Amino acid sequence: TATPEQSPTPGHITNPQSEIQRLRRLAAREQWEQLLTDTKSYLRQFPNVERQAANELLYEAYLNIGIQQVEGSTPELGLYYLEQAEELKALPLEAEEYRFWASLYLQGISFYGVNWDASAYYFRDLCLSAPFYQNACSLLGEVLVSYGDQLAISQDWCPAQQVYQEARQQVNSGTLHTTL
Repeated sequence: TATPEQSPTPGHITNPQSEIQRLRRLAAREQWEQLLTDTKSYLRQFPNVERQAANELLYEAYLNIGIQQVEGSTPELGLYYLEQAEELKALPLEAEEYRFWASLYLQGISFYGVNWDASAYYFRDLCLSAPFYQNACSLLGEVLVSYGDQLAISQDWCPAQQVYQEARQQVNSGTLHTTL
């Protein structure tokens, strides 16, 4: 049996204009999760009343939640919210940058421990463009040391030396210096 969708947070809305004002106050207080939920409820009840204002509020909620998630520990979810925001309106440059950084991070982390060379490829770009994002340069150093170790184990000494030298720019370690 299908479960009925939860009723709108504010209940049945009798005055759409006052509800839009309440939603704007939520946006002013930066209560993005509540704004998202309540705006969706509003749009279910009044799909054609104050549609532009409601879409703008929905955009703000998606955008801000997306940036929070991308900056935090769930960049995948943040990319989803930024996509939802972009369906309503073009993203600002800051959000585009965060989206780019998050996608580089996710690509790099997806190869982490599996293909050190591919992981290093993405983390190099991320470290250059946003060294502060998700500890990109630190991750690059870890990846390069592991990639160098992999090359050394397979006795590819010259490529291993080059990778270790690059890693030394990111990692200041006596062990790495000795290995090099």
